[in-house]
Amino acid sequence: PTTPGSLVVESRPAGARVVLDGREIGRTPLTLPGVAPGPHAIRIELQGYLPITTTTRVEPGARARVAVSLTTERP
Repeated sequence: PTTPGSLVVESRPAGARVVLDGREIGRTPLTLPGVAPGPHAIRIELQGYLPITTTTRVEPGARARVAVSLTTERP
């Protein structure tokens, strides 16, 4: 068995919705323990801002961190 890691997701501004591998897991700032090691897709979205989709790799027993600055949508 592989030791899970953890994932920390932060955004500016805070309060953005976080979707991990297609499943909503909460709002920023967020620390999620027990994340399976390997690559993960993350989407960060907040009304009035352009969504950001990225990937991160969680290493066994380690903490991965994703920090983004959201850009406002153009009218």
